[in-house]
Amino acid sequence: MFKAVIIGFAHMHVNEIAQYIDECEDFTLVGFADVPPETPEKTESRYTRAWNIKNNAEKYNLTPYDDYKVMLDELSPDIAFILCDNANKPKIVEECAKRGVNVSIEKPMSVNLDEALKIKEIVDKYGIEAVVNWPVVWRPYLHKQIAALESGMVGKLIKAFYINGHTGPLGKGAKHRGVTEKAQEMTDTERASTWWYKNETGGGAFLDIGCYGCFFNEWVRDNDDKPLYVTAFSGNYNHPYMNAPDNMAGIIEYKDSFGVVEGTWTVPQASLPKGPVYMCSEGVLYCDENLEVVAMNIYGDKIELPHFDIHPAIKNLPEHYAYCKKTGTPLLKTVTLDFNIRLMRLIDAAMKSANSGKKESVCDE
Repeated sequence: MFKAVIIGFAHMHVNEIAQYIDECEDFTLVGFADVPPETPEKTESRYTRAWNIKNNAEKYNLTPYDDYKVMLDELSPDIAFILCDNANKPKIVEECAKRGVNVSIEKPMSVNLDEALKIKEIVDKYGIEAVVNWPVVWRPYLHKQIAALESGMVGKLIKAFYINGHTGPLGKGAKHRGVTEKAQEMTDTERASTWWYKNETGGGAFLDIGCYGCFFNEWVRDNDDKPLYVTAFSGNYNHPYMNAPDNMAGIIEYKDSFGVVEGTWTVPQASLPKGPVYMCSEGVLYCDENLEVVAMNIYGDKIELPHFDIHPAIKNLPEHYAYCKKTGTPLLKTVTLDFNIRLMRLIDAAMKSANSGKKESVCDE
């Protein structure tokens, strides 16, 4: 049995993660604590940190600790699930590592490459294990789509395209897994007081939503097919009360293919495609509105997909982690630190390009 704690309630994914921990027979949730913001938030509406804390305290009958370090000392957990704002991640990882506590970091790994490398240095120094949770890793239809791509049934990959978005994490009509209700209405002042809308805490659409496009490009490429250059753009068009971008777009250059990524906080989620699109030499793979994978040949005819069985351990991070530890099976590459360091190199170069207005090299060391 793995004893787990949660550190940080800034991210609304905490409601989903807590549920998965609670449902996993190999895990027990023994405690949680927030990482207080530097400036108080002016709202306790649904999906804010105050609401997340109250929701989970009631749901799992746990009293939150006032200090996460005290919690770590008293409970000695096996693993801490970190769901603080992006800027605080290295600090939390270090406090866990000093105590020999393994960590699961909610995506993205950090605010930039330097912070990601700092986390890697801490992990190596103290000899703990660190994984990074990307919610999309646990979607069966995406594994089916990638299996079809890897089978070569539509030829070699030429372009990977992904657009992702919503009205903002606390935007109008926003809804997140683990909770049935949508976000409540808030004023601009209330939203602006939360970390999501502050560049200095790692907020904004680039790190929240644009990172997924980079992720999908890296997921389908092997270790030798590394991103070479990226040209990106970002801007704020509908959130004058925040200092971070609410839209981004980028083009990633690989040796024999390329990727196009977009992230937005200015559209209803229902209006967007349901997954990545892989355009290949002999056809295309995409996901329809029912989350079914569709394969189409170069003539525009739908073709039958190969049979694919999803592994039962690909369900969520706690289930996967427990299965791998019990069986000695390697973790999926997408949750490993090495994969996420490589991914942060790409995300970091994209953010630099958006700031410089120039094509940026994706450095490899």
